[in-house]
Amino acid sequence: MTLKDDFYHIERHAAGEAQSFVFHVTLHREHFIYKAHFPGLPVTPGVCLIQMCKELMEEHVSAPLLLGKLVNVKFLAVINPDDCCRLQFTFTKVSTTDEGYKCTTTVESEAGVVFARLSICLRHAPTLDGRMREHGICVIIPTYNHAPFLEVLLPEILRHTSFIIVVDDGSTDRTPQLLSRYSGRITIVTHARNKGKGLALEHGICTALSMGYASAITIDSDGQHKASDLPSFVDAAIAHPSAMLIGSRSFHEENMPAGNKFANRLSNFWFAVQSGRCLPDTQCGYRLYPIGLMRGMRLFTGRYEAELEYLLRLAWRDIPLIPVQVDVSYLPKGERVSHYNASADFLRISMLNAIMFFVAILYGYPSRFIRRMLRRLHGRE
Repeated sequence: MTLKDDFYHIERHAAGEAQSFVFHVTLHREHFIYKAHFPGLPVTPGVCLIQMCKELMEEHVSAPLLLGKLVNVKFLAVINPDDCCRLQFTFTKVSTTDEGYKCTTTVESEAGVVFARLSICLRHAPTLDGRMREHGICVIIPTYNHAPFLEVLLPEILRHTSFIIVVDDGSTDRTPQLLSRYSGRITIVTHARNKGKGLALEHGICTALSMGYASAITIDSDGQHKASDLPSFVDAAIAHPSAMLIGSRSFHEENMPAGNKFANRLSNFWFAVQSGRCLPDTQCGYRLYPIGLMRGMRLFTGRYEAELEYLLRLAWRDIPLIPVQVDVSYLPKGERVSHYNASADFLRISMLNAIMFFVAILYGYPSRFIRRMLRRLHGRE
């Protein structure tokens, strides 16, 4: 929970003497906390003061922190926002530790009434890169002749993590030269000729497995997907280990191609028929694959339809499928670069759906049923 800008806002921040600084803040009297905490006689909870100390220290050091230990906490007077809504937080004895920071904070009014003194230890919060390392997560970017978009996307992803595998699927534009600038910082897999998105994904996954990763987030390089959604996938992956995460787009985005809505509805329908499970968006390429559970999985297909095949085969293995809301952007029609062939790719996807319908009856549903029965027999359900 974050209180800043909701429960209170910062008026000003000033550096003091060595190892000290001051924040002047204003409490929001109408916040729901005051409506619930002693209605009619609002009192600022002590736990809120502790949280505010943490957030103000984060503001000062410009880095996320975690509350480590309360060394000494003294609440000396009640803070009623009706009587006093402007507070001064004075941080003194600020020192760095191996884990983060230690400080003493005095909370007082502008008139000098002291409400609390808190000595606390704060720890550095794990970075996204550190969390991905801990949980064995990497990013895979299949790309083909998308150099202008890749040039923007790669630096954005590198701000979050360096665990990146780019599969250059036989690009003939300046993609090879662009990737050469990142040699040593990312892993690059190169196809001498274009083999299709499915094989690019498969080779990226095989590379990730050989490097010891357990999960892989796939991001398209055509300018649709944003690196800012990576934390959402990592959070969901940690909360739901061994699940597959599928990006869920809003279909009211500006410049979204008219055929996307129809194609997605059709794909969602066939997926529900073939798997017995429903998803809001079965065509989004922004995903997290539990690749540790996919060893030995070889695709029937090698192009766009491969993403549907992966989804179905994981559904038949009864892997949890969890949608994650993602923000996408579409360029105007004249600026859009797409390698999707409306007739050929639609025909291949239709053929795959027809084949998978029969595979679902003969293999998909029975195998899923057997897996569930075995789990029940072993007491795991």
